[in-house]
Amino acid sequence: MLCLRLRHFALAALCCAVVLPATGQYTSHFGRNKIQYENFDWHVLETEHFDIYHYSEMQELAEYGAAFAEEAYEELQNRFNFSLTHRPPLIFYSSNLHFKQTNITPGFIPDGVGGFFEFLKGRVVIPANGNVHQFRRVIRHELVHVFTYAKVLRVIRDHRVPPERFLPLWFTEGLAEYWSGSPDESHEMIMRDAVYSNYLVPLSSIYRINGTFLMYKQGEALCRFLAETWGEEKLLRLIENFWKDRDFRHVMEVTFLEDFQEIDRKWQEWLRERYFQEIDDLELASIKARGVATEGFNAKPTFYRFADGSRKVYFVGNLTGYSNVYQVEVDSLFRPLGKPEILIRGERTDNFESLHVFESRMGISGDGKLAFVAKSGEADVIHVYDLVGDVLLATYGFDGLVAVYSPAWSPDGERLVFSSITGSGFSDLFVYDIPAGQLHRLTNDSYDDLDPAWSPDGRRIAFSSDRTTMGKHDAYNIFAYDLDEGTIGYVTFGERLDHSPRWSPDGRQLVFTSAVRGADGRYGAQNIWTAEAPVDASPEMASSGAGATVLLTESGHAPGGVSAGRRLRRLTNLTTSAFDPVWTEEGNLLFTGFEHMRFSIRSLPAADSLWTHPRSEEIVDPTKAEEPWTFARIDAQDREESVRYKKQFTLDLAQTIVSQNPVWGTQGGAALAFSDLMGDDKWFFTVFNNSRGTSDFLRSLNVAISRQQLHRRTNTAYGLYRFAGLRYDITDPDAARTFPTLWETIYGGYGLISYPISMFRRIEAGTSLSWDDKYIPWAQVDRQALLVSNSVSLVHDNVLWGMNGPIEGYRGSVLTAWTTDVLYSNVSYLTFAADVRNYWRLHRHITFASRGLGRMNKGKEARLFFMGGSWDLRGFPLFSVRGQKMWFTSHELRFPILLAPWLSLPVLAPLGVANLRGAFFFDAAHAWNASYYEPRLSNALRRQLNIGETVGAIGGGLRLNLFGGLVLRYDVGYRYRDGFRHRERFFKQFFFGWDF
Repeated sequence: MLCLRLRHFALAALCCAVVLPATGQYTSHFGRNKIQYENFDWHVLETEHFDIYHYSEMQELAEYGAAFAEEAYEELQNRFNFSLTHRPPLIFYSSNLHFKQTNITPGFIPDGVGGFFEFLKGRVVIPANGNVHQFRRVIRHELVHVFTYAKVLRVIRDHRVPPERFLPLWFTEGLAEYWSGSPDESHEMIMRDAVYSNYLVPLSSIYRINGTFLMYKQGEALCRFLAETWGEEKLLRLIENFWKDRDFRHVMEVTFLEDFQEIDRKWQEWLRERYFQEIDDLELASIKARGVATEGFNAKPTFYRFADGSRKVYFVGNLTGYSNVYQVEVDSLFRPLGKPEILIRGERTDNFESLHVFESRMGISGDGKLAFVAKSGEADVIHVYDLVGDVLLATYGFDGLVAVYSPAWSPDGERLVFSSITGSGFSDLFVYDIPAGQLHRLTNDSYDDLDPAWSPDGRRIAFSSDRTTMGKHDAYNIFAYDLDEGTIGYVTFGERLDHSPRWSPDGRQLVFTSAVRGADGRYGAQNIWTAEAPVDASPEMASSGAGATVLLTESGHAPGGVSAGRRLRRLTNLTTSAFDPVWTEEGNLLFTGFEHMRFSIRSLPAADSLWTHPRSEEIVDPTKAEEPWTFARIDAQDREESVRYKKQFTLDLAQTIVSQNPVWGTQGGAALAFSDLMGDDKWFFTVFNNSRGTSDFLRSLNVAISRQQLHRRTNTAYGLYRFAGLRYDITDPDAARTFPTLWETIYGGYGLISYPISMFRRIEAGTSLSWDDKYIPWAQVDRQALLVSNSVSLVHDNVLWGMNGPIEGYRGSVLTAWTTDVLYSNVSYLTFAADVRNYWRLHRHITFASRGLGRMNKGKEARLFFMGGSWDLRGFPLFSVRGQKMWFTSHELRFPILLAPWLSLPVLAPLGVANLRGAFFFDAAHAWNASYYEPRLSNALRRQLNIGETVGAIGGGLRLNLFGGLVLRYDVGYRYRDGFRHRERFFKQFFFGWDF
């Protein structure tokens, strides 16, 4: 689970509106920061059916997207037999790094998310990644969701069924994948591996993988099977029939007139027939190649041989939850000599916020300098690490470049070539001259240029691109950029996906991966291939309009700078896929292999012999190439419909509540929330009444108006409020200890700011001015004050979360505040609070957690802090320990008992029961007011109030995650008093909540 900074900020704003003016107490909420680095200048392109939101730098891409959306609308309108009655907003970002800044969703967006459809306002949010084909496919995918949701609402209204019912996730996502295009290579890879490795989840149990990548691909395969077996119109019939039964299995039986178990059996049989017919002569990567790093998820290997003859393999991996750069020493046969060790710790500090595990390769120069990419702040940077000296040498960031991928060194070690996405949303090649500090652009067009690799002689750069004339059909070929001539030529050609080229040490061969599309339109496994390296040629040249030129023959076709008829050799015939091959000096091939839903680093020995005796050979002829391709687009320059975005607020939430209580009487209230389309600006309105009779109705009227603005890096919140009536306040020092009620009227205003220093640290500050009238008849308290409250805090959080709570990392906060009555001097006190929590991973599933907390309110009418209960001081009743000053420490050893209880008790599977863990704990705390030991109080009274002595608990407990979000806690142990000199009694506590 991920901590959401936006939610914490909203909660802090709400708490301050209610509590801050009266008390001057502040609570720092942990969580990482979602930072808005860019001030996007939004424009709206209005098409026939959509409003396309984009910023000016990506106008060309938005025009493509507008055409894709209209194209998809026409097709889906026919498929659904349904027309939309509204204009869905489509919000485009030019890169994933810009996409991560969106406020449309409050949560963090990880790498690899292609977009989302937001139900509340029907917004579709999609980033570009340089690949126009993928951009088109994601638009179609999300628009399937738009149509599905609208169709479901129509079915619900037509048949008057409860609105909480909806289609299962596997069907909605599977249908979106199926109707977004033909199966891509990733689909074939996953399904092929699931069938061969026997982890395919039956339809009857598909809820077990809800929300996973496997569910998406199995859902797509299911929809394709249903369409091919019973006809595509039956998919629409499933949507139209879903109202007939809450159990979707029965809906399927009604629609297909087949028993559900029979449908499940036929689908698995269909998959076996589809893939097992290809299994002859296939090879498992785990058998064909030696494992170098096989635990966890690992990718992007590279290699270096030190002066003393030792060898190390470097790769990016996720073995424990954080992504890191790893190293492992190997022998001459590339057998690992130990376990992988962390070289660079990622996702913990500002410099290495994200390492893009599956997106960016690393490069090593001849003198042992490792170049790799990490997100740092608003953009990606290239870090250079000296492997010999074991030190970070330099960090290079580039103005105007947002996402950076796959840096590769020139042979002289003075230049770096890499691909990058600019604000336009397109991916191009760049060269950075380190001594001169100059950046040179090699390509500048809408094609997707990836994975550059410098030739050993330094004259050419090989790269993968969809600029091939078959690129309109989603093909990628290998090209070579001639640095002397400024020309681009083909190395491979055809309707295939050629990626990740690397040169052989002698420069005579290029090794790459390729998945070839078969006659049935499906991609085969992605295997390792080689191609002859480019040689000199002197054909005519024609400008591509991109600053480089494309080589053409006399007939006007593009041969790639070489004679026609290039020989390609396939070295492997794997069951699934290989990625990122690297040719070592010894003639081995390092690569990433996918098998059994895991990415592993492997070594393929004797690559020269495989080249001599390949699994197959092909001759490709680039002279058949045609003119460059492009997609149609809607030109915004010639349309009056392209306008600047204007902020408009619409309703997010409207909720009312009425309650009856024998103590508090009848209470009622309402809450409204509004926000703009981008989620950057939010208004909150709250009104409620807690009067005990008609006579004090107006006196007990409570109103609050708040606004949050999140479009800048510094987030702000401010508001006005009036709170009045009978209150229950355990922090008020004048209220009764047993039942702390009081009459209080507060009205005023507040302001908050939150400035994120980085993803992991932020500074928060708040201020308020309020009139406070407090009345406690039994205590003869009738106090009025004009309160000014100010606070400032520093928060740090880089923890990694498991299913039950944090499992590794560090989080802490320090806060100071001052509250004073500027009119009567009835109130004046200082607040200090610090909370530090550390989590040490002793083993993959074992964590030692330690927490230290100190709080102090000192001065006139200083408020009380509180603790007690399962969330902090166990063994004591909830909130039973109260004092103006306190310290608390807790230590836990957390360990697994059953990671998947539903495997032992399948009946628990539908309940989402997971991760049964145990813990041994030690808690200790001390609270006091005037004096640490409170000598003015009797021992009996100290024990009754739980102050003036050190108390604690020792014991153990169980934790169980239910439904993926609710953690149940059961603790047993002994509670102690008098500095642990007196064991008081045995206790049992059952509650809920995350581990601290």
